[in-house]
Amino acid sequence: MRIWIAGDPLFVDEITVRCLRAGHTPVSLDPAQANGRASAEPVDLVVDLHHEPQAKARFLARLPAHVPDAPVLVSALSVSATQAGAWVGSPDRVVGFGLVPPMGDPALVEIAPGLGTAPESLEAAAAFWQSLGWEPVQVADGPGLVRGRILACIVNEAAGALLEGIASAQDIDTAMRLGTNYPRGPLEWADHLGVDTVLHIMEGLFREWGEDRYRPSPLLRRMVLAGRLGRRTGQGFYTWEPAEKRPEELPAG
Repeated sequence: MRIWIAGDPLFVDEITVRCLRAGHTPVSLDPAQANGRASAEPVDLVVDLHHEPQAKARFLARLPAHVPDAPVLVSALSVSATQAGAWVGSPDRVVGFGLVPPMGDPALVEIAPGLGTAPESLEAAAAFWQSLGWEPVQVADGPGLVRGRILACIVNEAAGALLEGIASAQDIDTAMRLGTNYPRGPLEWADHLGVDTVLHIMEGLFREWGEDRYRPSPLLRRMVLAGRLGRRTGQGFYTWEPAEKRPEELPAG
């Protein structure tokens, strides 16, 4: 299959590698250069990995001019599949999904139909993820789905604890890693996921529910404004060396 993959580089790289291993052909089209025309070569499926809502809305709104009928799989970390379907204008072909790094363990992907998703689109989404070696598990629609929602809330609480001076980043992570058997501390996990992605999930949850428990920590906003997005920028809650072995702690700031 020809798969159009677009969005956040960290996620795009992982999906592209897995598509190549599965025998698919990843493609990257530039809507700005297509002048509103459909792709010369048909695309069998679209994987949208944008997490910033405005970028996601722009991409999905332009999509029908280039890919008029293929299923569209959208990352539902920051917005619901129903919202994404409204941006595409063809909600029947839109299916939400959720992936949280590390993406290979466990080999599971959450999929979520929007209110208008057609059964055949949901089946196509499940078959695609299975072809990449992931087991699809259907969950209800909503920003963050299950893992993204819970993890972002934990990171948000940890960032609040750091901002309030309750403990250092290293101590917060050590307490959660050893005390709860997490594979990573929440702040280190945020650096892997992307501090901006965590912020977008919390903003999506706050827009959806309007509850104070989903209000993003001011520290997350400050870090995103400062460009301290985590592993991919070299700085987040920790400083990351090129080899990305062991993080060195940064002050909260």
